[in-house]
Amino acid sequence: MSTYPYVIINAFARTSFGGNPAVIIALPPNTLSQPQTFSEETMIKTSLAFAQPMAVFLSLSPEDSTLIDVRFYLGTLAPLICGHATLAAVKALCTNALPSLGQWGPEVKLRTKEGLIISARSITESGSEEDKYEITLPATPVATVPDVEIDRIASVFSEAAGRNVQVEYAARGEGKMGNYLMVVVGPDENVGDMKLDCEVLRKTSYSINILTNVTPDAEQVFVSRMFAPAEGLPEDHVCGSAHTLLVPYWATRLEKKNQEEMYVRQVSPRGGELWVSWDQERSLVRLKGHAKAFGKGDFTI
Repeated sequence: MSTYPYVIINAFARTSFGGNPAVIIALPPNTLSQPQTFSEETMIKTSLAFAQPMAVFLSLSPEDSTLIDVRFYLGTLAPLICGHATLAAVKALCTNALPSLGQWGPEVKLRTKEGLIISARSITESGSEEDKYEITLPATPVATVPDVEIDRIASVFSEAAGRNVQVEYAARGEGKMGNYLMVVVGPDENVGDMKLDCEVLRKTSYSINILTNVTPDAEQVFVSRMFAPAEGLPEDHVCGSAHTLLVPYWATRLEKKNQEEMYVRQVSPRGGELWVSWDQERSLVRLKGHAKAFGKGDFTI
């Protein structure tokens, strides 16, 4: 039997009951490059046992001391990227919350199973008592959904809300993010107050459904929510990967300058706040936010 340390961290939050939690698990060096030592089946079972929105497994890279290998699991689902879990992992690494992985920061680089390198860092801001953490993800190109498809999607959201929902625009992600749907609703819709039957959203035929609109609040640029009932996740508390579609869209529509920072919120019941920007020249999205440690311990299997 072996014992492994873990921490639970709420990403994009300053409180114990806000943001999106992730359990971060430290594995011995080289473990993720040698699946027989900690198999995918074991990661799935561990994720299910913790019952958190995402389980993150970290291991020192066998051939590059500047990299941390990372895997994401939500039960049997292994997403390509998970923004909130990455931010939580960076908090753990930069605060030495998992000593077996060593002290990291302010720069951190994580490598996914597919070989994607995620750059991240901790940021100490003058006058602030709490650090922020920033992750850099590839921007997701989107394709506008045809009008006839927008009408169908609007009818699904209207059915889920039990009333007519004003849908202005819809687009889907391209490439590996083709299961993402972004739906922009009218400014009169209060996204945070909308009551939706999440199971109805299975009818959109997309596994990830993002709802968004602008806000009259001068401090925040846009708000969003994300629903994924087909993935066993009725609503995600705060979704980092959704913002790889949202940030370029709103930056373009609102004519923001290259890399101009925007303060935005995901208005799920737990809620989360993000400072975001789009590097148009490099096609990168930067997500910045706070992270709050919630608990820690060890488990033995």
